[in-house]
Formats: sequence, C-alpha cells, structure tokens
Amino acid sequence: MQYQAEHASISIPSGDHVVSLRNRKRMDLTSVKSIERFDKEEFAVRTSQGHLSIKGDELRIVHLDVDKGLLTLEGNVRSFEYDEEEREPNRNFLNKLFG
Repeated sequence: MQYQAEHASISIPSGDHVVSLRNRKRMDLTSVKSIERFDKEEFAVRTSQGHLSIKGDELRIVHLDVDKGLLTLEGNVRSFEYDEEEREPNRNFLNKLFG
C-alpha cells in the first residue's frame, strides 16, 4: 500500500496499522475496519490493532476509503487511546453480571 505523506510517498506493508498526526489538526489512519460512532467531539474506530477512541473539538471526516481501510480526520485532536479489551457487541450489563 502506498501512503502519501506531505512531502513523500511511504510504502506500508499491507495490513499494517499506521497513525499519523500532524500539528494535532489532521490525523491519518490505515487498517481501519469500521467507524462505530462519531460526532464532533469523539470518534470510536475499530482498527486491526483494536478499538481506538479519538477525542477532540470540531472533528470531521475529510477522507474515507472503506475498501482500503483509510481514514483522515481534521479538527483539534486532544487525545487518542486504544482499548485494552476487545469489546463484545451483544453482551449487556445483565449478561456480564450473571453470564
């Protein structure tokens, strides 16, 4: 896969997950599997390396290529963090408590 950086083209092995943040204003991600939810203050993204939470202000999608797993966001990025645990989508509170 070719990734176009500001001044150069970088070759990334297929399937590698890369996060690039420029001046806390533009974030490029590779190996994105899905966007679970988003608004102007938070994005929840599932990547090949787990769930990623991106928080900020005035966040918006600039580019999304679902087939290639590419996502570009712009806005004021305050933080981003990976979840340690894999989420189980169909388990609610009672299942966790009694299951």
